[in-house]
Amino acid sequence: MEVAERIRVIAPHPLARLKFVDCRVPASQRLGAVGEGFKIAMRTLDVFRTSVAAAALGFARRALDEGLARATSRRMFGGVLADFQLTQAKLAQMATTLESAALLTYRAAWQRDQGRPVTREAAMAKMTATEGAQQVIDAAVQMWGGLGVVSEQPVERLYREIRALRIYEGATEVQQLIIARELLRGFALSQRA
Repeated sequence: MEVAERIRVIAPHPLARLKFVDCRVPASQRLGAVGEGFKIAMRTLDVFRTSVAAAALGFARRALDEGLARATSRRMFGGVLADFQLTQAKLAQMATTLESAALLTYRAAWQRDQGRPVTREAAMAKMTATEGAQQVIDAAVQMWGGLGVVSEQPVERLYREIRALRIYEGATEVQQLIIARELLRGFALSQRA
């Protein structure tokens, strides 16, 4: 195997195209039964979706910290940005968005640790955490004002990095389809009982 080409993206997440030449895998090293590869890959995505959600939470927490620091230090109109009710409301929304995403992420991780299926929960966590982090980070950029779009400022880096997480392991629209499919499957099973 060789790395045929590194893929450049807007955030520092390593992606590459791999090239396999005359690659043979012994049957003793095979994961699962013949023909079950897709199912195994899909179960693996449940793990990765939860870890992407956790990464998004980290980004959102950092953005909230940066927003709080800026709101309490940015002087305007004889006070600081945090003195304004609009800023306070935005900070409250940021914190609530973050914490609700955290609960879904923790639930998906806990259920997996219990050996339970987590397809729906992982999709909910991934969707909510990445979309919520985008909102929290965007709000932090706004609080930073003109400095929020200056290259290499913490909130500017977070803004670039969260975009990729909203796509990894299935874009938001894919997560919506997974959640709906799992809800409909559960409903159909409950109607048969």
